[in-house]
Amino acid sequence: MKKLFVPIFVILLPLFASAQFSSDLYFGRRNDSEVSRLQEFLRGQGHFTYPEITGNFFTATRAAVIRFQLAQNIYPPAGYFGPLTRAVANRLITAAAPAPIVPSQTPIPPVGPSSYKDKIRINYVSGYSETPEFESIVIENRSSKENISITDFAIESDKARFVIPKGYHLPGFSASPQDPIILKSGGRAIITVGRQARMMDFRENLCTGYFSEMSNFTPSLSHSCPRPDTKGLLFLSDQCLRVIESTPTCRMADSQQIFESSCSEFVNQNLNYVGCVRNYQARSDFFSGQWLVWMQRKEEFFRNTHDKVILKDPQGRAVDEYSY
Repeated sequence: MKKLFVPIFVILLPLFASAQFSSDLYFGRRNDSEVSRLQEFLRGQGHFTYPEITGNFFTATRAAVIRFQLAQNIYPPAGYFGPLTRAVANRLITAAAPAPIVPSQTPIPPVGPSSYKDKIRINYVSGYSETPEFESIVIENRSSKENISITDFAIESDKARFVIPKGYHLPGFSASPQDPIILKSGGRAIITVGRQARMMDFRENLCTGYFSEMSNFTPSLSHSCPRPDTKGLLFLSDQCLRVIESTPTCRMADSQQIFESSCSEFVNQNLNYVGCVRNYQARSDFFSGQWLVWMQRKEEFFRNTHDKVILKDPQGRAVDEYSY
């Protein structure tokens, strides 16, 4: 019988390993086959070191998820196996081929004035600092009602050239930047010359303040995350309500203060970036009119004394100039 069993096991193992994760997994789940499979996956990635596969999503599993998120540059690394982390894990399982490189097109010689002139303007350039993290340019949409994409616009100084990339309209829910940076009427983009650890360019929203819990941002992020109304959470214990009320805005709760599974489940589903987006994305004021972009440069982009900065549209036509 043993000789028959071994080949069957060898055949079934790859099928099990290649199965896709289809549900969110979070702290407090017990005796869960999906959690067991997650632990197997994380062990294969070198992140889950607990001696047994338990099927319980407790401290060891959460720590392993955080290590996986950090290794894959998933932000914020909250230890919650949600949509973005699941997508990255599924991509690793299926070993999807990388996206093909699109060959660059032959530039079209600029002819005539840009249609964006007087609509997209350079509001301000900060070029006096010798530290790239403190050099920046602010671009605004001054049209009366148009929404305008500035992706593929070029910024040229006397020292360098930068092409504005795509970004994340809703950061944290896709594995790569795929959204054009669209400025609504009156909206703006702050483009910082220096580096940002998470390599994300994104539109701010009510929940992005959670990002600064794990990394420093220059410029600093707005901390305007909505808070749960504990008056409507009477199904939770008094201790749990005190933990929620004492947690600063745009911050995850301290798991060491939580001892009840019902409290852990609520906190892990709501007091983090993913939960904040799920709960408040429908609000009319959820999205900010401001995008944050980083050039990710080690060197300065602008001259320290005087410079002439030119903004060009994707066809190479001058949109605006700024001198200091």
